[in-house]
Amino acid sequence: MLHKTQKMIGYHIHATNGEIGHVDDLLFDEAGWGIKYLVVDTSNWIGGRSVLIGTSMVVKLDSPEKLIYVKLTREQIEQGPSVESAQIELIETLPAVWL
Repeated sequence: MLHKTQKMIGYHIHATNGEIGHVDDLLFDEAGWGIKYLVVDTSNWIGGRSVLIGTSMVVKLDSPEKLIYVKLTREQIEQGPSVESAQIELIETLPAVWL
């Protein structure tokens, strides 16, 4: 099923043992233009750290409820890469500028 990526911003993320935050942004793979990572804001859980979750970890997307379920525990997500520590080009982490 296809989903508009813009509509996924704000969806809540559920780990196998509870909610961890919401989708704040998406990172795309340049080569195939597929979504590679969900950028998840965890400010209500681990103090505002933005973590990356690979799309291969998504097991279910519930559009009516605006939920995304992943096959990771809260502990695995907490120990995973943050936007700040990941190997991402600087241009990818800068805010959009409209002219």
